Amino acid sequence: MKNTPLLPALAARFLLLGCFALTQIGCQQLFHAQDAPLKGQTVTVSMTVPQPPPPAAKPLQQGTEQPVPQQTPQGPLDSRLLPTETSLHTDPLSIKSQSDLPETRQSKPVRTVIDKAGTVLVNKTVAEDVVLRGTVLIKGALVVAPQATLRIDPGTRIMFTAALGSAEPARLVVQGRIVASGTQQQPILFVPALNQPLVGDWGGVVLLNSEKKNSFDHCRIEGAQTGIEAHFSRFTGRGVMISKSRTGIALYDSEAGLQGCIISRCDRGGRLADSELDLRDSTLQENRQGLDAQRSSFTFSSVKVLSNSQEGVAADQCRFRMTSSQFLENRSGLRLTGGDGQLLLCRFSQNRESGAELVGTRIRINSSSFIQNSGVGILLENARGSVVGSVFSDNRAGNLHNRGSEPFAALLNWWGSADEKLILESILDPGRNNDAALILFTPFLKERPVTAP
Repeated sequence: MKNTPLLPALAARFLLLGCFALTQIGCQQLFHAQDAPLKGQTVTVSMTVPQPPPPAAKPLQQGTEQPVPQQTPQGPLDSRLLPTETSLHTDPLSIKSQSDLPETRQSKPVRTVIDKAGTVLVNKTVAEDVVLRGTVLIKGALVVAPQATLRIDPGTRIMFTAALGSAEPARLVVQGRIVASGTQQQPILFVPALNQPLVGDWGGVVLLNSEKKNSFDHCRIEGAQTGIEAHFSRFTGRGVMISKSRTGIALYDSEAGLQGCIISRCDRGGRLADSELDLRDSTLQENRQGLDAQRSSFTFSSVKVLSNSQEGVAADQCRFRMTSSQFLENRSGLRLTGGDGQLLLCRFSQNRESGAELVGTRIRINSSSFIQNSGVGILLENARGSVVGSVFSDNRAGNLHNRGSEPFAALLNWWGSADEKLILESILDPGRNNDAALILFTPFLKERPVTAP
């Protein structure tokens, strides 16, 4: 019973040996027998051996692979194979953007000159009445003779460029009369013949000894040395906008009446010398200086003087009247030297220095406000006059400061408090310590006047 499992194994072995023997006998019959069919022939026998499957792919381990060192070629590289500075700048796949490159490598913006227009005038003098419309290009100067009138239709675009071979800026010079009749929907444009105007690209409009009825209605002037410059002339303007110019409007021995105008982003918004200006419902904004006037006369009515980096208005030896106007966020809202005039219903607030500086001037101030200025509400220096029915409050360096020797009446005003001691603390009057006070402030108001802005 124990040897029984060996019998099948022995039988299989004998069977295999028998098959092998029969195979040998068969091969002998095929190759070596007398009449073998394959005797003397070569037979090729092929076998297919199964290959084991390839190992499964493994993910690469991050950060463990060491870079294979590359062989450095002997000798210097051909310069033609090295990247050039131009290719570095123009490579769209470069990591650094153009703005990250040093300033010396950045290319300056190219301004395109506009040399095509419906009408081209080259150093022309107009001796008879003429009308401009459409697109006009002026090269050099366009002069309107004393006997002629230049009319400009709504929507006209007038471009200026220097004449060929000349370094002088282009100008429109009016000795006769100009009537620029733009509308709010179709303003007239006075611009340089460049796609990106800059300050001083052209000269501007000059009125020369022209005392006729010159008018500018809804005109936009940009990129001039002086937007409108008048010498012994007079003109009116309505809805005029002047920007990016060295001087917005300049009057020399001239007269101008402007309404609804905006002068912004100029070195000086306006300049007056021995002239007269009537400015209404207008804005002087974001200039270096809003208005500079000398020996002139000017009136403001509902004018906003905003965010000028120096004085909103600086006037020397002038006559003035300012009504319902605002002086906000300038370095100093108003500086008057000499002269005389009046302020009524005006507001001086949030100026970086004084609200108003009065030096040697004669002035009357009624129903106005001087609040939240970083310096003094009103700074007096040998100024004479009075302030009545007005509001002083929250001026960091004091509400009123007298640095001169002239008396000043500041009665019947609201000082932000009904406490006399607090009021005294906000009034800087060196003479008060010697019983020689120059600022009179009592009686004062117990509450804020409703008329002050």
